[in-house]
Amino acid sequence: MKVLSFAFVLASAIAVLCGVPVVSAETDSVPGWTIANETGRGQEVKACVATWNNDGPNALTIDALGGLLTLTVSSQTFDQDKHEEIISLGKAGTEKLKRTARVADRIYGITIDDEVDALLEKDGPLVLTIRGTDYSFSIPNIPSAIDAVRHCVGEPTKAEMAGRHEPSFSLPNEWESVDVAAGCAARLKGDEVDTFVTLNNKDQVILIAGRKDWNFWGEDTGLTLQIDSQPPLSLKGWKWNNLVLVLLPNDRDVAALRKASTLQWHFPMGDYSTKVHDVGSALDAVAACKKEKSLSTPN
Repeated sequence: MKVLSFAFVLASAIAVLCGVPVVSAETDSVPGWTIANETGRGQEVKACVATWNNDGPNALTIDALGGLLTLTVSSQTFDQDKHEEIISLGKAGTEKLKRTARVADRIYGITIDDEVDALLEKDGPLVLTIRGTDYSFSIPNIPSAIDAVRHCVGEPTKAEMAGRHEPSFSLPNEWESVDVAAGCAARLKGDEVDTFVTLNNKDQVILIAGRKDWNFWGEDTGLTLQIDSQPPLSLKGWKWNNLVLVLLPNDRDVAALRKASTLQWHFPMGDYSTKVHDVGSALDAVAACKKEKSLSTPN
C-alpha cells in the first residue's frame, strides 16, 4: 500500500464510526518490549500497546487502535495541558521529520505514517526534539514491536500485507485505492484537502477530507459542506487524526456528490476547497471492491 498513514487511520476511523469489529489475536513476544492487549470490555475496536522496557526517566510506547499506530513518549518534565505542538524526530544521517503531536498528561503522541515508519526501521538512536531539547532513545527491535502490536489487534504485519491478495479495484483516472479492514476506500489528491469516499457496513456513503498536517483528537465537530452550487449542508463530522469523516445518509446529498466538481468545506479550524471528478464512478468501484472482499472473507 502506497500511503500507510491514510490506510492506518481509515481502518480505525471507519471501524470506530461504523462499529466494524476487528478480530483480536494473541500477543507476540519481542525482546526488550512488553506487548499488552488493552481492549476494554465491549470495545469493538481492539487496542494494544507495545512498551519499551527501560529504566530511564522517559518512557516510549507504540499504541495500536485498530489499524492506527501512534508513537508516544512521556516524561515528568512534559506539560499536562491538552494541546497540539510541532516536534521533530530523526536519526543520525537522516533529515529530521516535523510532525504535529497531540499532548496531554505529560505524553506526546504522533501518528506512525509511512515516513515515520521508514525512519523507525533505520539503525541508530531515535532523537525527538521537543521545545529545543533532544530526547534520545536507543531502542532495539522496533520493526518487530510494530509487527507484534499490529498482530495483537488483528491487523496484518508488513510482510503479510505485502503478500496478501487485494481485491480488484478499477478506479477513474487520478483516483487511488486504499484498502482498509472495513472494506475499501478511494482517494483523490487535492491542493487543499484530499477527498476519500467509502461505505460503511450499511452501505451508506462516508465522505472524508484529509490533510497530512492535521493531527486531531478523536471527537465530534460541526461543519458545513457545499457541493457545487447546492445550498451548504450543516453536518456533524468526526475528527480523527488527519481526517474529518462525514456520514451522508441522505440520498439527495449522495446524488449531488456523485456528480460533484467542487467541494467546499468549512471547519472550525478553517475553510478548504477542492476540485473533484468522477465521484460516482469511484463510489461504484468502492462498492464492487467491498462486495468482492466480503465474498472472499471466510465466515
